[in-house]
Amino acid sequence: MSEAQFVKVKYRLTEQVATPGGMTAGMASDRAQRELAAHAGDAMKSIGAMIGRLEIMVRDQEVSLDTVYNEASTVLDIAGLFDKRVLCDACYSLCELVDRQRAHNRLDWASIGVHVNALRLLWTRDGQDPDSLKSVVDGLWTITDRLAP
Repeated sequence: MSEAQFVKVKYRLTEQVATPGGMTAGMASDRAQRELAAHAGDAMKSIGAMIGRLEIMVRDQEVSLDTVYNEASTVLDIAGLFDKRVLCDACYSLCELVDRQRAHNRLDWASIGVHVNALRLLWTRDGQDPDSLKSVVDGLWTITDRLAP
């Protein structure tokens, strides 16, 4: 019987981590925040345009619930990147409402319209009086919770 041989595998990542230099996690986080802040203006314009598209969808009532859901979830994603918590909560309520409507085979444009109008209000009053804006989101969830999950 032959003797077992042990071969130590060298991983490139291990070598890179052991090499001096680079940046700390804190430095990387600060850098990422600076880079993200540079795009905040464009992101807010984009959110405004998406809310405008949602308003057109509600007015025309010709699109599917999937289209409304996709647009609202995109607003949610972008708002989340920029820590727009109240707007995120309102978008999440809209996404949940649309999802529940799909599950119940129901289409209620009035409740979707209320959500979209609230999104416009929250977007235009960004950062102003968060307590009263939170009550708007609570009202949206009241509408959403009328449909069981």
